[in-house]
Amino acid sequence: MTAGAIEDHNTALRARDAADPLATPIGPYDLLAPESPVRFGRELRERLDYLRARWADGRYVADREAPPPPRDAFVVPTPLPAPRDELRVALADTPLWCGPYPRPLRRSGSDFDRNACTTLRAQEPVKILSPWGPELWLVRTRFALAFMTRDTPLSPPLVPSRPGPDVAMADVFVRGPTLRLDAPLNVAGAVLPALRHVPAVSDPERIAVATATGFSFRPRPPGTVTPRPLTRRAVVEEAFRYLGKPYGWGGRDGWDCSRFVLDVLAGFGVDLPRHSAVQRQAGELTVDVTAAVRTPERLGLLDAAHAEGLVLIHFPGHIMLYLGRDDGGRPMVLHAFAEYLERCAADIGETRRTVDRIRVSDLSLGQGTSRRSFLERMTHLTILGGRPGPELLGVVARRPAAPMRGPIEGDACRNDGDHVRLWTSPRRAHVGAPLRVVAASPHDLGSVRITFYGPDGAPTSPTLHRLGGPPFGYWAQIDAPTAGRWQVQIGEGRRVEACASRTVHERGDVVQRAGPHVWRPRRSWDAHHERLFSVWVEQLFEHPFDDRTWPDLQALLTAPGMNLWYGHLAPGDDDLLALRPDCADLPYFLRAYFSWKHRLPFGFRRCNRGFAERPPYCDRELYDSLERVEAKTEIGAFQRFARRNIADGVHSGSGRTGPRQDDTDYYPLPLTREALRPGVIFADPHGHLFVVAGWRPQGVGDDAYGMLIGADAQPDGTIGRRRFWPGSFLFSPDTSVAGAGFKAFRPLSFRGGRVRAPDNEALDGQAFGVSEFSLAQYDLAEPEFYDAVERLINPRPLDARTMMRVLVDAFHEQAKRRVVSVQNGEDDHAEHRSGGPPIDMPRGRAIFQTQGPWENFSTPSRDMRLLIALDTVLEFPAALVRRPERFGVPPERAQEVAGTLEVELETTLATRHITYRRSDGSSFRLRLADIVARQRELEMAYNPNDCVEVRWAAPIDSEERSTCTRSAPAAQRERMTEYRPWFAARRRPPR
Repeated sequence: MTAGAIEDHNTALRARDAADPLATPIGPYDLLAPESPVRFGRELRERLDYLRARWADGRYVADREAPPPPRDAFVVPTPLPAPRDELRVALADTPLWCGPYPRPLRRSGSDFDRNACTTLRAQEPVKILSPWGPELWLVRTRFALAFMTRDTPLSPPLVPSRPGPDVAMADVFVRGPTLRLDAPLNVAGAVLPALRHVPAVSDPERIAVATATGFSFRPRPPGTVTPRPLTRRAVVEEAFRYLGKPYGWGGRDGWDCSRFVLDVLAGFGVDLPRHSAVQRQAGELTVDVTAAVRTPERLGLLDAAHAEGLVLIHFPGHIMLYLGRDDGGRPMVLHAFAEYLERCAADIGETRRTVDRIRVSDLSLGQGTSRRSFLERMTHLTILGGRPGPELLGVVARRPAAPMRGPIEGDACRNDGDHVRLWTSPRRAHVGAPLRVVAASPHDLGSVRITFYGPDGAPTSPTLHRLGGPPFGYWAQIDAPTAGRWQVQIGEGRRVEACASRTVHERGDVVQRAGPHVWRPRRSWDAHHERLFSVWVEQLFEHPFDDRTWPDLQALLTAPGMNLWYGHLAPGDDDLLALRPDCADLPYFLRAYFSWKHRLPFGFRRCNRGFAERPPYCDRELYDSLERVEAKTEIGAFQRFARRNIADGVHSGSGRTGPRQDDTDYYPLPLTREALRPGVIFADPHGHLFVVAGWRPQGVGDDAYGMLIGADAQPDGTIGRRRFWPGSFLFSPDTSVAGAGFKAFRPLSFRGGRVRAPDNEALDGQAFGVSEFSLAQYDLAEPEFYDAVERLINPRPLDARTMMRVLVDAFHEQAKRRVVSVQNGEDDHAEHRSGGPPIDMPRGRAIFQTQGPWENFSTPSRDMRLLIALDTVLEFPAALVRRPERFGVPPERAQEVAGTLEVELETTLATRHITYRRSDGSSFRLRLADIVARQRELEMAYNPNDCVEVRWAAPIDSEERSTCTRSAPAAQRERMTEYRPWFAARRRPPR
């Protein structure tokens, strides 16, 4: 962390405390700020109520030789004393007490003094809040609200004074938010050896100065020494200076765990609170690991956190500095601790081992005892100086961002950064419509906020919405902006990632009349727009992953909370559209819509569907938005262009073109997390297309597996989502008849009045700032391809049982989708075909893709996918034996674990079920185990002319099939028998 990042970090914690006086403070108290009566009263009541309850029920007891607390010692006074602000400085180390009883209180059988709050070190400032009886002061230090005896040696009060002329003083060393004067000071007759801990102001150019007449703020003198850069090496070197020093509960005669961590990081300017419970909340990132019950997962999270930054490990009552793994692979920590339990050698009990020092240890201490090991007790990881990588993206909690410093004057407000830009919507911002701001970045920006400065300069930081990664998206909006000039910034504190100024007008744009083109581009696609496109696609489908579907694309585009460009060109512009793409149209419609709204080039090629010996290929000519379409308005022109030109011009063959071809709309991608961003497509070799809609990152615990989510459209326009797995995202490395896999749109440019597309050689990832052209996925066999993508989805090893459950979930999901598809055919038959001729059945491979009722209501493609899904589930135990390391299983135990999984799988399939409606309207419950048992019959269950019972492969002469009332014609059954080998082999025939 840089000095600026540390200052922003400290400011963020102080700002959170100031914003919520009822919250437990995270950062140290600002002793120069007036005491908040609300926070003071809440803390005091909670403290005394806590102590009173434990004293009353005997959980806390006094030492035998000490007089017990008075009866009303822990009673909250009424009224509470009004806090005052009298700042002094301690002249000697002084114990501070949690309650108004200046003696130890202990738990029965414990040596620890639970009334020892902390120790006030010599030269530390202390604020006297109120006298408390004849013996005590109620005081505030930078770290605690506590009680102190009145005989504590203190300086006279330091009275703030107004800034005056510079005074003679020693060299000044600023350590974080504190001031240190190396030379002794004489303050009103009291000699202070060195005043170290007077808080500084937030302005880095000014410091707090103590003089004989008081203290004030002065410009920072030349040559001021700033804190050392915070690196892992520097922190570890500093921490090892404490090795072997004594342990002292509450900081008495030594260091307890939290004081050790606090003192180590203070030298780097990091403001930490005093106690471990709140220190764990004072990092840039926090990972809650309580749901990780398996040791491999805990170690994986610890390794991932260590790779990103400096890590503190916390469990209730203790905090440790993580050092990493030693040569033997053991995770090691440096910490101040008193003792731990150890299992006796004869396994007949446990004994307590006393340490009372700052030591290095591993995390196995306490293993096998009633307390458990330190690793097992670990609840949180606190990270300083890091940004979450793929392993942590779904598990970290970020601290709040520091407030921005204020509006930027003149040309310094820039929106032309290499990595981050801001976009505002509507195009013409106006009163009566929300003002939305969107940012897209290739990197995680950490803790940031989007701040709007209104015409009067007043700041507003509305709710920040985060998306994805990579790319990373951020957006926020002001619901009712006033007219005038606004400035928007994204960042925190002094760090401004991007800044933009926009005028909010009294009125918005009106729907424009159609011009000579559908639209004319004003710029070319670049890395910024590619990232923004991905962010928009992700937000469009940002819903909890479930069985939800939408009737058409229009239902998504007209949802202002999901479509970031809703009403961008004119109020209500999206309400005038009616877009219902199928699976091949969907990616084109999304790309065209975004290009239209942002005046980017868009075009497509007309392609064929390929042949038995050759994959689809396309014309060289681009059909683009410069075409003329007859319409009255530009919205009408776009709709006609989408529904006629695009929908009639593209099909699934457009996505299955050969990967080495240049004259295509899509090009193949490398299998990296950066390349497989929302908005790219997945084309399967059989003709179905998905749009990558988002990633759900891997979480903590067995149920928090990651997902790659794809959106697809059906022939009736319905849009749904599916998770990536072999049962839905079909892949083949064979490109002789189709180019399957992940692909992206070529980034089009607009030059010389023409729309142009780069060839494969030009897509090197540099010239266009997009993912490079790559054939890497076709070098992998099918299992290797799925393994590679799975490692991106779940970068940390998954528990084998969890992964098997993931596959069963997906199989179950596939079966439930088939229930809907089959029922759609039944409903159509009941409404339109009862007593009439059967639906015509196409010949040959046309059964998989044609037009009309067969396309709408038969299920050969869906059934092929269901059978592949079934195979994937059944083969999982064998897959574990092939690659046990992916699941954290030692190779020597792979066969044993696989055998256990086979038994569990059989039980799981027997307990999961789907329910379909039979021909007589009754419901029938079918277990997944029944579907597995009927897999051969399901190879001929796709014909909509058969009754629903046959569609679900009900056995002949069974009670289940007794309600069947119709069957497909004999000629169709003969052809289905002829085509059955395709389904048995799980392969469509070549063209």
